[in-house]
Amino acid sequence: MSRSAQNVFDGGSAEKLLASMPPRLAGLVQRQAMVAPDRRALISGDKTLTYAELWQAIGRAKELLKAAGVVPGDRVMIVNENSIAAVTFIFAATDLDAWASPINARMSPREIDACRTFSGCRTVVYTVGDSPAAADHASRAQARAHDDPVFGKVAFAPTDVNARAEPVYAEKERQTAILLFSSGTTGAPKGVMLSHQAIMYMGGNMAELRKITPDDMFYNIAPLSHVIGFGAMLTTAIWAGGTTELVTQFRPDNFVAALQANRISYVMGVPTIFARVLEYAKANGLSLRSDRLRFIAVGGMPLDLTLKSQIEAAFGVEIGNSYGMTEMAPITRSAGATSGSTVGVPQPGIKIRIMREDGQSAAVDEPGEIWVKGPNLMLGYYKNDAANEDVRRPDGFMTTGDIGSMDQDGNLSLVGRTKDVIIRSGFNVYPIEVEAVLSQVPGVAMVAVVGRAAGDNEEIIAYVQPAVGRQLDIAELEAWARENLTAYKRPKEIILTNELPIGPTGKILKSRLKADLASGHKH
Repeated sequence: MSRSAQNVFDGGSAEKLLASMPPRLAGLVQRQAMVAPDRRALISGDKTLTYAELWQAIGRAKELLKAAGVVPGDRVMIVNENSIAAVTFIFAATDLDAWASPINARMSPREIDACRTFSGCRTVVYTVGDSPAAADHASRAQARAHDDPVFGKVAFAPTDVNARAEPVYAEKERQTAILLFSSGTTGAPKGVMLSHQAIMYMGGNMAELRKITPDDMFYNIAPLSHVIGFGAMLTTAIWAGGTTELVTQFRPDNFVAALQANRISYVMGVPTIFARVLEYAKANGLSLRSDRLRFIAVGGMPLDLTLKSQIEAAFGVEIGNSYGMTEMAPITRSAGATSGSTVGVPQPGIKIRIMREDGQSAAVDEPGEIWVKGPNLMLGYYKNDAANEDVRRPDGFMTTGDIGSMDQDGNLSLVGRTKDVIIRSGFNVYPIEVEAVLSQVPGVAMVAVVGRAAGDNEEIIAYVQPAVGRQLDIAELEAWARENLTAYKRPKEIILTNELPIGPTGKILKSRLKADLASGHKH
């Protein structure tokens, strides 16, 4: 890591890594199928798939997509929970030069419909054989079923003959592979366009930095619709020829069982996942030591130092940390354990600037806004020029909206966030979406949603002001939230208030609400 006179922190060259990439993402699977066809690629429940079988399944999925009318430049939405079918169709779509858009099946019908409309996808694939939630969505869409001996039952929504294909580029750094929705959807969904190069960088960088081998077994508890689940876990394992166990729904008892059965050598997740495992193990008098476990990594949200020491003591393994976002991951990573609250050093090809409020570069150990650029930077927000302009900075940098500082050894520490976003169990929740949903309840005048610290997590708190002369039922508001918001976006608490604090410009003073929460006063 070097630092220029302009205080740009540089992770060095990524040329060797970029040169070792195939032209397209699915080429990683093809490469493993050629060199080690019988090596295990995926485990899901009682089903195991080799790399050769996965590559063959991808070929069959490509034919099904073409039969559904998919052409290069199309968007293909994949409504799924972690499964072999989900992996197969994500790679199949990208190998057709279509954009795969994996969507968590546990999202509400309103959210699914908004993503589908916004993306303008040619068709939707539902992994109905592995997900009751996906099956429910498929039934509502009158999707056509298909059964495969390897990836199981899937269903296809009727083809949209009016869908418009986007331009296709030969270069891996220009062609979109994955369209991820950074927080489901708001009134104007933010779809992040990630290139083939960006996704492969996530996996290749992790595999090389942390010396992943074909003997490694990844326990993938993060959804494939999340950048950690698909990029940092699945793609890393495939890059190195390792094995991924796809976990549909995280449960502490299943995690401990897999650990004790020596099925986990590498696991990554948000800190709250490991806190739940610690709690379960303590309550049941279970050991979390394993001969095979060699690496635990966290990401997606800040790591409390007390929790860090508890995890390391219980597992007997030091924790690696990292920092990234859907729009660019990774930004920093550690090869091994991190010290204190640092989240690692800039990775090869990554440049970081720390900018003060006055527009000048911050000094060493001085906090400022984090700007980044690198070969894994998103291609942009789909159909959202305003959002793109909002994050662009001079010389090709993008602002993360986060506040951090760099020490003299190049370690990044996070200080806070400038964005009005709540991080709930590693997922970004934008208040505007929750506010829009609750505002639809009759009798609601205004809604203000803020985050409340809860240990190493954040809770969603909704303040609701009734219309004049109306009375509201909290139970009705909670039921509406359950129906229209996926679980991690639902308010932990709904507080009725006669009058929300309003500033001179007419904006709700959320800072006052947050201060009230911190003091125990609910306004």
